[in-house]
Amino acid sequence: MKVLIFGPSGSGKTYITKVLQHAGINAYDDADIEGLSNWYDQNGRKVTAPATADEATAKHYSFLWSKKAMAGFIDQFDDVYVFGGSGNVWSVFDLFDKVYFLKIEPQLQRQRLMSPHRPTPLMDMNDEGFVIWGDWFEQMAKEKDIPFVDADQTPEQIFEIISQNRTH
Repeated sequence: MKVLIFGPSGSGKTYITKVLQHAGINAYDDADIEGLSNWYDQNGRKVTAPATADEATAKHYSFLWSKKAMAGFIDQFDDVYVFGGSGNVWSVFDLFDKVYFLKIEPQLQRQRLMSPHRPTPLMDMNDEGFVIWGDWFEQMAKEKDIPFVDADQTPEQIFEIISQNRTH
């Protein structure tokens, strides 16, 4: 079974991935998939990753996935769980047997974004406060009838939900 779990910044995607990997499950964070993602300018040209959220928004940069890279990656597995998000995440939905949205409440999200363990803290805040990348994911998930999974659960509870009803 091939499963995609997407959600906004701070929803726990990377943390859940690490816990599941430690348990021997084929779970991957999108950042760990070579050639999957890049930053692009508004003309579709690859650009160097911005250093801050302010730079990304001022220059109208987009973080996008390669459908070809995702297809090649997940084809290596019978069972795989990919966690992540991009500006074109919907373009890969058809590659997966299941897709879930990792829903997080704003208070918990702010708490997680303030963690000193965030790998890219300058991408989570700008001069006006928090930048909630992927906030629009929730609306898209609703429109596409993507099942929601509460991000306040343990990684083990989340895995129990996303691994149900195996298709293989």
